[in-house]
Parts: sequence; structure tokens; C-alpha cells
Amino acid sequence: MAKAKIEIIASEETYTNLVTFNKVEELNKVVRMYKDQINEANVRVQKKRSALAILEWLKRHSCLYLGVSWKGKRKIAKDLNMSDKTVTRICLWLEGLGIIKQHEMKRASDMRQTSNAIVIQPLENKENETDILLESDKQTSKVSDQKNKTFLKQLHNIKHLNMSRETSKRKPYIKMVPKRLQQYQAFFGNQTKSLYGRIWLAMKNFGVSVDRTIMQDIAHIAFDKLVDYIKQGRNLSTEEMHKVAYTIAYNQLLERDDTKAMANFVDSFIERTKHLKNHPLHSGI
Repeated sequence: MAKAKIEIIASEETYTNLVTFNKVEELNKVVRMYKDQINEANVRVQKKRSALAILEWLKRHSCLYLGVSWKGKRKIAKDLNMSDKTVTRICLWLEGLGIIKQHEMKRASDMRQTSNAIVIQPLENKENETDILLESDKQTSKVSDQKNKTFLKQLHNIKHLNMSRETSKRKPYIKMVPKRLQQYQAFFGNQTKSLYGRIWLAMKNFGVSVDRTIMQDIAHIAFDKLVDYIKQGRNLSTEEMHKVAYTIAYNQLLERDDTKAMANFVDSFIERTKHLKNHPLHSGI
């Protein structure tokens, strides 16, 4: 089986988008809970010790971008006096527990593979959250769920979405994700392409053609907002994410001076040529 192509480029912007905590105190608290979970695991003592040491190392080296470490496994092995194989095996075990997530990276300079970004996961992303959250955290989770329900209710009430069920099931409108947007694949994975397709759809329904730079600028704004929602703990379905991306893109097209001017020009042209029923330029409008 062929190895999947590495899409994510190692950069400060990528590491910033992968951040999973707002404060060092939050990171420390979650790591303490994960250590308790590891200590209770039914595995060999040596495996526990290695896992605890690696997790502590990752925590200490993920303070610049909270929760994110980009040092190579050889560096971890050298610092902890372990073998590379042991570090790799333990990281895979921690990833299986949902404690960390590893993202394969490539350098922007030569597009060759570089060290993985290893991200310590927040509690709200774990299925067994209720087993390890404190009582106060449970209350916070309930508030977050209520906000999410309110948000989704507002989303379904948006009336200007020109999308039907058939539209949402269409294949992506683009062949590839632009290089400057590939960092978002760390959050959206294979959905990045279809989400970018919704930016294209918004432009098409807006009735004007914009250049790629404008389209990618708008995609940045839409994707950043989606990332914010994910970090807030909002669990959006694929269809809901598509609607959010489309809505933000359409509103951006309405608000931008450059695209607004294009739309006004098209409206003006149609108005001025209404009387030319049989004019070749009028056909198809």
C-alpha cells in the first residue's frame, strides 16, 4: 500500500493553528490527568515509566505553541536516553489513547519530510471525557454544549444560503488545495478540499468572478473561523461546516469593496441591457 502524500508544511503559521490550549495552566492540568490515566493502565511498569517521561518531555517542549512540539523523535530519545524505536512505539501508544496526535510535516524549502508535529490533545476531544474531568469541568462542558446548540440553531435559520441537499453532496469544485491553505489540513483533513469548494460556490452564486488571491483571502477568513469553532469545542458535522464556510465567504463577498464593485458593475450592465432582448450579449444573462 502506497504511503499517503504529506500535505502539511512546517511553519510558524501551521504550529499556531495546531495550538490546543490557551494557558500553560490548562496544559499542565490536562497532562496531570493524562499521567493518572497512564498510571492506571494495565501495562508493564517500564512502559508506563517511558510514557510518563515522554509526555512530560512533550509538555516542557510545547510552551511556545501551547500543546505543540515539533522536535524530532531522535531528539526526544537522546534527551531521555531511550532508543528511537522505543520513543516511536510509545508515541503510537499515546496516540492510540487519544492523549497526543502526530501530524506528518514537510519543509517549505524542498518539500521533503521533516519532524512530525506532536500535539497534546485537550480533554474535550476525548470520548472518555466524563471519566477524567473534574466536577467543575463537567459544568463547563454543559455550558459549551448549550452554546453549541444555540449556534447550530442560528446556523439552520440562515435564509440566504443558496444550497440544496443535492448541492451539499456534490464533488469538490477544485482539483487541489492551494499551497497557502494546506496548513488547515491539520484540522479538516480530506474535507479541506470540499470546504474550499464552498468558497468557490459562494463566488459562483454571488455572480462575479474573482481572482485566486481574493478567493484564498476569503478562504483564510472562513477557515480561521471554523478553527475557532473547533477550539471552542463545537462539534460540527461536515454539512454544517460546509454551510459555515459558504456563509462566511458569501458575506465577505458582500462586504469587500473590490467584490462589491464587481457585483454593482454586473447589476448595472444587466439593467442597461434589459431592452436588448435579442442582443447576443444579453443571451444567457
